[in-house]
Amino acid sequence: MSELKPTLKEIITPSNKEVIVIGEQINGEIKPVTLELLGIGKDLANKLNGKLSCVILGYNIHSLPSKLIAYGADTVYLADNKLLENYQTLPYRRVIIDLLSGFPLPPHILLLGSTTCGRDLAPRIAAYFETGLTADCTELDIGPYEHTNKIDPEKLGLYPNCLYAIRPSFGESLKARILGPWKNPQMATVRPGIMLPLKPDFNRKGNIENIMINLKPEDYRSEILEVIYEVSKGVSITEADVVIAGGFGLGKSEGFDLLRELANCFNHSAIGASRKVVDVGWIPYKHQVGQTGKTVRPKLYIACGISGAIQHRVGMNKSNLIIAINKDIDAPIFKFAHHGIVGDLYQIIPEFITQLKLIKYNKEDKILVKQD
Repeated sequence: MSELKPTLKEIITPSNKEVIVIGEQINGEIKPVTLELLGIGKDLANKLNGKLSCVILGYNIHSLPSKLIAYGADTVYLADNKLLENYQTLPYRRVIIDLLSGFPLPPHILLLGSTTCGRDLAPRIAAYFETGLTADCTELDIGPYEHTNKIDPEKLGLYPNCLYAIRPSFGESLKARILGPWKNPQMATVRPGIMLPLKPDFNRKGNIENIMINLKPEDYRSEILEVIYEVSKGVSITEADVVIAGGFGLGKSEGFDLLRELANCFNHSAIGASRKVVDVGWIPYKHQVGQTGKTVRPKLYIACGISGAIQHRVGMNKSNLIIAINKDIDAPIFKFAHHGIVGDLYQIIPEFITQLKLIKYNKEDKILVKQD
């Protein structure tokens, strides 16, 4: 006769069932990752029967809360102050910790982007509240967790509303579900470009609460002398509708000239690249797609001379349409591309360009198309 499984007691960790997104903005423009976090945050808040909030810091940003509400936030915590004009680790940490410490109960979940600022700020907040943090997540969910390990008897029990922070592991070959139910807020950073924003509703109503600023001298261990923004030519690969990406199969750095000519046949297009061609110096890092580069979700992704290793796949496999061009019929990329062309890209792409230019020329009625 099988032994009956003991019933575990339910353990409810104190929280106000609030999901909070730490938003980012630059020069008064909300960064796309913030809207993406609001999208997944709304889903988590609904599963908790709680509310979704967003914290936004900066200067002269009073126009931003209405947009954040339109994208799903129920409450926006606004810190608008000259001292917060540019991101600085310690002042931003102070403002956020003061806000969260003032709640009667801690928020259930705290989300940040896996950006330069998010990766800098998240561990400092987690360390202060002595809570767990999962970095670089690609999926988030809410679910139960049964802790049956008797090494720590005080933690035995059923945790009903645990954050499932899911991220790739072992070179992206497996997914790891990481849990931290012992204490709230349960924290995670999320890769940009992975989650989908909600469709904005500018008729939504929400609350805007101003945050008190109480910075201390020890928050100014460093001073910003100048902020220099890189001026990029063309469209960012994370925002492009069409990405033409090249790999080591190009054979030479000049191969990217051909890819740029193909990209110019499309509106709102950009050039992507595999890690290997970035490592050998054929193209700058800002074009890199994959695990250690950017995650993209264009309408069309054309991979030229890219084998399709898992590290690259994770950065582009959610593209709406993937076309692969490669001489190797056994290249892994053909297993997940929607359309594959086996052949020499230096023969195929020029024909692509010719046909695309012809289609565009015909649409503009500059020549008369002969009817059979």
